[in-house]
Amino acid sequence: MRTVTGSKFLVESDHARILVDRGLFHGVADLRRHNGDKLPRDASDIHAVVVTHAHLEHCGHLPRLVRQGFRAPILTSATTARLAEIVLPDRARLQMEAAEHANRHGWSKPPAEPLYDDDDVDRTIESLDLAPVGSEIAIMAGAKPTLHHGGHILGSAWAHLILEDGHTLAVSGDLGRPGHPLLLPPSRSPAPTPS
Repeated sequence: MRTVTGSKFLVESDHARILVDRGLFHGVADLRRHNGDKLPRDASDIHAVVVTHAHLEHCGHLPRLVRQGFRAPILTSATTARLAEIVLPDRARLQMEAAEHANRHGWSKPPAEPLYDDDDVDRTIESLDLAPVGSEIAIMAGAKPTLHHGGHILGSAWAHLILEDGHTLAVSGDLGRPGHPLLLPPSRSPAPTPS
């Protein structure tokens, strides 16, 4: 089965619970149904979310998490935050239109509801906390994530987490096109060709 699925990882230690990405499932209906699955723990128990990039399969489920009670920081690069401010409201609008259409035509019993709405998106955007790429960020319970350039889309990053017990974890998100000049960090961009 060839499809894009929702990227989401819950990292737990004795004192920290961090999500890396919170993406939507796309593709066939059996996978899309997972978008309504309940978290394995209360959303309010999560200390932070680290978002690698602004593709919906990595960030598109964030407003649903906020709707479920998540109130901690969402750490991401400044460019990913800016792109999320575009893609998340658009996704909410599409979900609200699809639910209204299904209800108008009687295609859903019980009545269809969107995963989230504009208010959930607004609260999500307010929770975005800009994490400078390459800088370690200390969050609750001593966990320290660092974002590194990912070269996939503008603002993309991979996440390196150091937990309070000394364990480390690297989550790549998506990596790609490392030689594209728009996706390289400024210090590694090729010099302009003389004319």
